Amino acid sequence: MASMIESVMNMLGGDTLDKISQQVGVPKDKAKQALPDVMAVITGALAKNSKNEQEAKSISNALAKDHDGSVLNNISDYISNYRAADGDGILKHVLGDKRAEVEQSLSKKEGLDIGSISNMLTMAAPIIMGMLGKKQQQEGLSASALSSILGQESNQAQSLFPNMGDILGQVLGGMSQSQGTTPTTPAPQQPPAAGTTKKRSGCATVMIVLVIALVVYFALRACGIM
Repeated sequence: MASMIESVMNMLGGDTLDKISQQVGVPKDKAKQALPDVMAVITGALAKNSKNEQEAKSISNALAKDHDGSVLNNISDYISNYRAADGDGILKHVLGDKRAEVEQSLSKKEGLDIGSISNMLTMAAPIIMGMLGKKQQQEGLSASALSSILGQESNQAQSLFPNMGDILGQVLGGMSQSQGTTPTTPAPQQPPAAGTTKKRSGCATVMIVLVIALVVYFALRACGIM
Protein backbone atom coordinates (compact mmCIF):
# COMPACT_ATOMS: atom_id res chain seq x y z
CA MET A 1 0.00 0.00 0.00
CA ALA A 2 1.34 3.41 -1.00
CA SER A 3 2.29 5.76 1.79
CA MET A 4 0.53 9.07 2.19
CA ILE A 5 3.57 10.91 0.80
CA GLU A 6 3.66 8.67 -2.27
CA SER A 7 -0.07 9.26 -2.81
CA VAL A 8 0.42 13.03 -2.63
CA MET A 9 3.36 12.92 -5.05
CA ASN A 10 1.21 10.96 -7.51
CA MET A 11 -1.25 13.86 -7.39
CA LEU A 12 1.45 16.47 -8.00
CA GLY A 13 2.75 15.41 -11.39
CA GLY A 14 2.82 17.17 -14.77
CA ASP A 15 1.29 20.65 -14.90
CA THR A 16 0.71 20.68 -11.13
CA LEU A 17 4.42 20.28 -10.46
CA ASP A 18 5.12 23.07 -12.96
CA LYS A 19 2.79 25.30 -10.99
CA ILE A 20 4.49 24.42 -7.71
CA SER A 21 7.84 25.25 -9.29
CA GLN A 22 6.56 28.67 -10.34
CA GLN A 23 4.88 29.42 -7.01
CA VAL A 24 7.93 28.67 -4.85
CA GLY A 25 10.47 29.88 -7.40
CA VAL A 26 12.60 26.74 -7.82
CA PRO A 27 13.34 24.52 -10.85
CA LYS A 28 10.83 21.72 -11.44
CA ASP A 29 13.35 18.93 -10.78
CA LYS A 30 14.39 20.57 -7.51
CA ALA A 31 10.75 20.87 -6.42
CA LYS A 32 10.13 17.21 -7.23
CA GLN A 33 13.21 16.21 -5.23
CA ALA A 34 12.48 18.38 -2.19
CA LEU A 35 8.73 17.90 -1.77
CA PRO A 36 8.85 14.32 -0.38
CA ASP A 37 11.45 15.40 2.19
CA VAL A 38 9.35 18.41 3.16
CA MET A 39 6.28 16.21 3.61
CA ALA A 40 8.29 13.61 5.54
CA VAL A 41 9.24 16.30 8.07
CA ILE A 42 5.62 17.39 8.54
CA THR A 43 4.40 13.79 8.84
CA GLY A 44 7.15 12.93 11.31
CA ALA A 45 6.33 15.95 13.46
CA LEU A 46 2.63 15.07 13.50
CA ALA A 47 3.50 11.50 14.46
CA LYS A 48 5.67 12.68 17.34
CA ASN A 49 3.04 15.11 18.61
CA SER A 50 0.28 12.49 18.40
CA LYS A 51 2.14 10.19 20.83
CA ASN A 52 0.79 12.46 23.54
CA GLU A 53 -2.87 11.58 24.13
CA GLN A 54 -3.95 15.19 24.52
CA GLU A 55 -2.07 16.24 21.38
CA ALA A 56 -3.61 13.33 19.44
CA LYS A 57 -7.08 14.57 20.40
CA SER A 58 -6.11 18.11 19.43
CA ILE A 59 -4.94 16.96 15.97
CA SER A 60 -8.08 14.86 15.54
CA ASN A 61 -10.30 17.80 16.45
CA ALA A 62 -8.43 20.12 14.07
CA LEU A 63 -8.87 17.63 11.23
CA ALA A 64 -12.60 17.27 11.92
CA LYS A 65 -13.10 21.02 12.14
CA ASP A 66 -10.88 22.48 9.42
CA HIS A 67 -9.40 19.74 7.22
CA ASP A 68 -12.03 17.58 5.57
CA GLY A 69 -9.88 16.84 2.51
CA SER A 70 -11.62 19.30 0.21
CA VAL A 71 -8.22 20.89 -0.50
CA LEU A 72 -7.48 17.79 -2.58
CA ASN A 73 -10.53 18.22 -4.83
CA ASN A 74 -8.78 20.83 -6.97
CA ILE A 75 -5.14 20.70 -6.01
CA SER A 76 -4.09 22.97 -8.88
CA ASP A 77 -6.33 25.82 -7.69
CA TYR A 78 -5.10 25.33 -4.13
CA ILE A 79 -1.47 25.66 -5.21
CA SER A 80 -2.23 28.88 -7.05
CA ASN A 81 -3.69 30.32 -3.82
CA TYR A 82 -1.84 28.33 -1.17
CA ARG A 83 -1.04 31.42 0.90
CA ALA A 84 -4.76 31.87 1.55
CA ALA A 85 -4.71 28.61 3.54
CA ASP A 86 -3.35 28.42 7.06
CA GLY A 87 -0.12 26.58 6.28
CA ASP A 88 1.96 28.78 8.57
CA GLY A 89 -0.52 28.29 11.41
CA ILE A 90 -0.34 24.52 10.98
CA LEU A 91 3.46 24.60 11.02
CA LYS A 92 3.46 26.73 14.16
CA HIS A 93 1.56 23.98 15.98
CA VAL A 94 3.37 21.08 14.32
CA LEU A 95 7.01 22.24 14.34
CA GLY A 96 6.91 24.89 17.06
CA ASP A 97 10.27 26.52 17.70
CA LYS A 98 12.05 23.90 15.57
CA ARG A 99 10.82 25.37 12.29
CA ALA A 100 13.84 27.61 11.65
CA GLU A 101 16.24 24.76 12.50
CA VAL A 102 14.39 22.36 10.17
CA GLU A 103 14.32 24.92 7.36
CA GLN A 104 18.07 25.44 7.62
CA SER A 105 18.71 21.69 7.50
CA LEU A 106 16.38 21.17 4.54
CA SER A 107 17.92 24.14 2.75
CA LYS A 108 21.38 22.65 3.12
CA LYS A 109 20.27 19.17 2.06
CA GLU A 110 18.24 20.26 -0.97
CA GLY A 111 20.55 23.04 -2.13
CA LEU A 112 17.69 25.57 -2.01
CA ASP A 113 17.42 28.89 -0.21
CA ILE A 114 15.55 29.01 3.08
CA GLY A 115 12.77 31.17 1.59
CA SER A 116 11.94 28.49 -1.00
CA ILE A 117 12.00 25.75 1.64
CA SER A 118 9.74 27.84 3.88
CA ASN A 119 7.27 28.29 1.01
CA MET A 120 7.23 24.56 0.30
CA LEU A 121 6.56 23.76 3.95
CA THR A 122 3.72 26.30 4.02
CA MET A 123 2.26 24.81 0.84
CA ALA A 124 2.62 21.17 1.90
CA ALA A 125 1.16 21.43 5.42
CA PRO A 126 -2.53 21.85 4.41
CA ILE A 127 -2.16 19.05 1.83
CA ILE A 128 -0.90 16.62 4.47
CA MET A 129 -3.65 17.71 6.88
CA GLY A 130 -6.20 17.33 4.07
CA MET A 131 -5.03 13.77 3.38
CA LEU A 132 -5.30 12.91 7.07
CA GLY A 133 -8.68 14.62 7.45
CA LYS A 134 -10.10 12.73 4.50
CA LYS A 135 -8.83 9.42 5.88
CA GLN A 136 -10.21 10.19 9.33
CA GLN A 137 -13.58 11.07 7.87
CA GLN A 138 -13.80 8.02 5.59
CA GLU A 139 -12.64 5.50 8.19
CA GLY A 140 -14.09 7.11 11.32
CA LEU A 141 -10.71 7.14 13.04
CA SER A 142 -10.41 7.77 16.76
CA ALA A 143 -7.56 9.91 18.11
CA SER A 144 -5.59 6.79 19.12
CA ALA A 145 -6.14 5.18 15.69
CA LEU A 146 -4.99 8.40 14.03
CA SER A 147 -1.85 8.35 16.20
CA SER A 148 -1.18 4.76 15.13
CA ILE A 149 -1.55 5.63 11.43
CA LEU A 150 0.74 8.63 11.79
CA GLY A 151 3.34 6.40 13.43
CA GLN A 152 3.13 3.99 10.49
CA GLU A 153 3.42 6.85 8.00
CA SER A 154 6.44 8.24 9.82
CA ASN A 155 8.14 4.83 9.78
CA GLN A 156 7.43 4.51 6.06
CA ALA A 157 8.86 7.96 5.46
CA GLN A 158 12.07 6.98 7.23
CA SER A 159 12.29 3.83 5.11
CA LEU A 160 11.59 5.67 1.87
CA PHE A 161 13.98 8.53 2.64
CA PRO A 162 16.80 7.09 4.80
CA ASN A 163 19.02 10.09 3.99
CA MET A 164 16.55 12.21 5.97
CA GLY A 165 17.67 10.67 9.27
CA ASP A 166 19.34 13.75 10.75
CA ILE A 167 16.53 16.13 9.82
CA LEU A 168 13.80 13.75 11.00
CA GLY A 169 15.85 13.33 14.16
CA GLN A 170 15.49 17.06 14.86
CA VAL A 171 11.73 16.65 14.62
CA LEU A 172 11.31 13.26 16.27
CA GLY A 173 13.36 14.15 19.30
CA GLY A 174 17.03 13.42 18.87
CA MET A 175 17.57 10.57 16.39
CA SER A 176 20.72 12.40 15.36
CA GLN A 177 21.76 12.29 19.04
CA SER A 178 21.15 8.54 19.39
CA GLN A 179 24.56 7.94 20.84
CA GLY A 180 23.50 9.84 23.94
CA THR A 181 25.31 12.45 25.88
CA THR A 182 28.93 12.04 26.85
CA PRO A 183 29.25 11.19 30.55
CA THR A 184 30.85 13.88 32.61
CA THR A 185 34.11 12.77 34.24
CA PRO A 186 34.70 14.28 37.68
CA ALA A 187 37.74 16.53 37.84
CA PRO A 188 40.66 14.77 39.52
CA GLN A 189 41.45 15.85 43.06
CA GLN A 190 44.54 18.02 43.10
CA PRO A 191 47.11 17.14 45.81
CA PRO A 192 47.79 19.93 48.30
CA ALA A 193 50.68 22.21 47.48
CA ALA A 194 54.03 21.30 49.05
CA GLY A 195 54.18 24.56 51.02
CA THR A 196 50.74 23.93 52.52
CA THR A 197 51.74 20.41 53.61
CA LYS A 198 54.86 21.69 55.35
CA LYS A 199 52.89 24.40 57.08
CA ARG A 200 50.33 21.92 58.40
CA SER A 201 53.11 19.53 59.52
CA GLY A 202 54.88 22.32 61.43
CA CYS A 203 51.70 23.38 63.22
CA ALA A 204 50.99 19.80 64.26
CA THR A 205 54.49 19.44 65.74
CA VAL A 206 54.14 22.64 67.78
CA MET A 207 50.76 21.47 69.15
CA ILE A 208 52.22 18.10 70.19
CA VAL A 209 55.16 19.75 72.00
CA LEU A 210 52.76 22.11 73.86
CA VAL A 211 50.54 19.22 74.95
CA ILE A 212 53.53 17.21 76.22
CA ALA A 213 54.85 20.26 78.08
CA LEU A 214 51.47 20.81 79.78
CA VAL A 215 51.22 17.16 80.76
CA VAL A 216 54.72 17.23 82.31
CA TYR A 217 53.98 20.52 84.13
CA PHE A 218 50.81 19.24 85.75
CA ALA A 219 52.43 15.91 86.61
CA LEU A 220 55.29 17.68 88.44
CA ARG A 221 52.86 19.93 90.30
CA ALA A 222 50.88 16.92 91.38
CA CYS A 223 54.06 15.39 92.80
CA GLY A 224 54.84 18.62 94.71
CA ILE A 225 57.98 19.19 92.76
CA MET A 226 56.76 22.54 91.38
